Amino acid sequence: MNNQNALSTTSPRSPLIALLFSLLTPGLAQVYNGQLKKGILFFGILLVIPILFGLFNAAIHFYGFTSMFIVELLFRIYVLVDGVLVAKRHKNFQPMAYNTWYYHLGFALAAIIVLVFFDINERVGIQSNVIPSPANEPTIQIGDRAITNLNAYKKLLPDYGDIIVYNNENDKQFAFRVIGLPNDTIDLEQHIPAINGQKMKAIFRRDTAIDNFELSEFEEELPNGHKHLIYKTKLAIDTAVANMKDIIVPSNCYFLLGDNRDNASDSRYEGFVKRDRIIGRIVFSYWGQSKERINIDFRDK
Repeated sequence: MNNQNALSTTSPRSPLIALLFSLLTPGLAQVYNGQLKKGILFFGILLVIPILFGLFNAAIHFYGFTSMFIVELLFRIYVLVDGVLVAKRHKNFQPMAYNTWYYHLGFALAAIIVLVFFDINERVGIQSNVIPSPANEPTIQIGDRAITNLNAYKKLLPDYGDIIVYNNENDKQFAFRVIGLPNDTIDLEQHIPAINGQKMKAIFRRDTAIDNFELSEFEEELPNGHKHLIYKTKLAIDTAVANMKDIIVPSNCYFLLGDNRDNASDSRYEGFVKRDRIIGRIVFSYWGQSKERINIDFRDK
């Protein structure tokens, strides 16, 4: 009689349900399989992985970032496979008190709430952005998946040549290059800046064309020795911003320009960028519209 009661309460675990639960929330399949502690442990490990990479600032480098991605992907696969295999073995599984639909739902909701407040970007110290415009070509191109170092300016200040990400007054994110520091005086002549009376070097490299626009490519050098490429159209589209005088950068503000000088809504149009609106510095790309856009270090470009 006792054996009959035991058999009547068994509920075989479904590998398909375990698979779906793992895809929904890592660790949920383990809970479904009667392994509550393992499920909580697995979910916790997935939270710890980005924290560890963030502690060592590993993800601000291409290989650190890809390592984090691979480690997390492999562990997620392991959690999924473990859940499915254990479910296949549980032919005569006797459900635990927490093996009910409302406990499973509660675990999934709790996990989602934790992830919402966890803020993985902040823990890792990076942010990924897909570049939508040609404003910083030829350096950064449309479709580049660029990583921003969110901790770049916690101890240091932005410097000439840094490509920074910031929120404008409408809380929309933009990225341009630092040309003027606080209290600098900037003049522009045919888009080439003079900083505090010293005209920057701009060496012609080549002529090219994009979308029927004839462009000239120059290598520009800033006061700290940073060199980068810029585009100028053969005929300036907006001469009012190509030539500007006596731009005095307020304290605690920065003057930014796009590398594609005739196609960038930068500080010439939007004004100076306040220090407290800067999010971080773009450091590298991990993907793009071609394989040549993988692993480009923007800090020296």
